[in-house]
Amino acid sequence: MRRLESIQEKIVTLISENNYGLTIEEVSNKLHINRGTASKYLAILEAREKILVRELGKAKLHYPRTKALEVKLK
Repeated sequence: MRRLESIQEKIVTLISENNYGLTIEEVSNKLHINRGTASKYLAILEAREKILVRELGKAKLHYPRTKALEVKLK
């Protein structure tokens, strides 16, 4: 169970360090994890309201959850 939490923590940290928005592909490449794994954990983090997601065409950009972004993205 700790390994799963570690992946989620790494994803949140990565997104927080790159607040311009990251795609699933960018997250998977930067953390050296499978794209499917990245997608799964990004969906979990979105459901837990740890990150924000903005659809841009076919791509989804993932952002750190902040009050300013919540207002801006809505």
